[in-house]
Amino acid sequence: MDIESILLQEKNFGTDTTALKNYLSPLSKITRYQSIYDGLLANGYSNCYNARNKTSERYYLTSIEKTKASHHLPLEIWAKLNYINYLYFYRDYIKLTPFLLEIMENLESLEAEDIINPDETYKRIGWILHTFGDYNKSLHYLKIAEKQAVKNTPEYASIINSIGLNYLYIRDYKMASYYLNETATLSKQIHDDVRYAKALGDLAMVSQQKGDFATAISFLKKDIQISEQYKSDQNTMYASILLAELFFKNNRINEAFDSLDKAEKIAVTKSYFKKSELQIIKLKLQILKLQNSTVNELNLRRRMVAIEESLQNEDGDTAINQANWIIEKNNYQQRIEEEKNKYEKTLKKFYIIVITMLSSILLLVFVYFIKKFKDRKLQYEEKVKDLESEKVKLEHKVHDNLESQIEYLKEKNVQIKNLKKEIENIEKSSFYYLEKRKGKLGALLQSYLMTDKEWIAFEKEFQKECSKFYHLLNQEFPEISESNKRLLLLQKLDFSNNEIAELIEITNEDVKESKEKLKEILGDKYKVLFGRFY
Repeated sequence: MDIESILLQEKNFGTDTTALKNYLSPLSKITRYQSIYDGLLANGYSNCYNARNKTSERYYLTSIEKTKASHHLPLEIWAKLNYINYLYFYRDYIKLTPFLLEIMENLESLEAEDIINPDETYKRIGWILHTFGDYNKSLHYLKIAEKQAVKNTPEYASIINSIGLNYLYIRDYKMASYYLNETATLSKQIHDDVRYAKALGDLAMVSQQKGDFATAISFLKKDIQISEQYKSDQNTMYASILLAELFFKNNRINEAFDSLDKAEKIAVTKSYFKKSELQIIKLKLQILKLQNSTVNELNLRRRMVAIEESLQNEDGDTAINQANWIIEKNNYQQRIEEEKNKYEKTLKKFYIIVITMLSSILLLVFVYFIKKFKDRKLQYEEKVKDLESEKVKLEHKVHDNLESQIEYLKEKNVQIKNLKKEIENIEKSSFYYLEKRKGKLGALLQSYLMTDKEWIAFEKEFQKECSKFYHLLNQEFPEISESNKRLLLLQKLDFSNNEIAELIEITNEDVKESKEKLKEILGDKYKVLFGRFY
């Protein structure tokens, strides 16, 4: 019998642990199935106590250790994920995160067909990443699960429902509506009424985002009706909270309170519903503030403080942020490991300590400044793109005569000045590190320099229009260097010292100095040259 067939036979014996052990007993007698026996026994005790318990913890960890010893990677992944499901159900996000990272790394070396229940594996990872707020990565795993799942089944409906929710949270309402409507249609076809109710509740959130509150309220009422009919307390609670929020926004205060009371009766029954209870209390306090009422306010605030304290390391945003930090830290430390082996053994301990400290600081800075960095990078790239576009437009202009050559050089001069000004501004701004790292504006400035080919084309057109001057310069002043020759040609065309400096890549002072030196070198010849033509 294969492992998947065994897992499909798992049963819930409630509080009857004796019946549970008797049912699972055959597995304990076969060596290769003992880890499965421990894992399923752990699940049974979790069902029995309906809470975190030491017995389940012990069996989960024993199951994982046995799979490691067997060197059966797919089974090890199953054992870890089985434990993760338990921790996730009871909202211990911090403890499950290291196991999640191990599974995600292990999956990279396996094909989907080698994984035990691949659709369920990828779906569970997608759910957890959704809870952590990593919607894009969650979508990645859920899309793999969608490909592996059997169509027209409750499992498939659950997967596409989760995909729709991820699209909702990244504000792709078109795709969210598509997947959630597909979920509702399929759930109705296969008579999965609770999943149908949940899909309606999720579609309500889409309608709410679009501003269609009437449709959202209608969906939620139907969701609650079906959930109550099938005794799905958790779904009833979630939908009642959403409905209360909508009533509150529409100033239907009494109806909002009624929905919150219904949700609260469920929330207080389970310790892992504390986050929902906190949400209920906060909404009630908002309503009381709107009504200028202090009735029961003190008790609500005391309870709110107590829940917030208990959620610090459980189901609250602090726990989720810490779990995310562990994931990011792990990714960074993996890169450190690749470098660590290059160093001498005596330096390893010191190196790890330093890198760990730096990674912690960098990660905190990264999380805080990531949005600013993206915005700055986008602005920088747009600025470079605009300036590159101006250059392309200039290069495409035809300059087949001296007049157009002059116009081209004048415009090039203007663009060089503008570009230098942009570079100066960036050097004084928070964008400087981008230019220093990428150097795109500097490279663009270099590309503006006149090439030999451009100078030849310019001199050719100059010779046509100012042949006497050009002939005199070449015949009577052969000692003049090429750079000084270009200076004199530009001066002939009334280019200012500053314009000349930009075009031949020297400073304004260099232009003045070159002219003075020419006077000294040429002596009377200089007066002849400028006397005739200037």
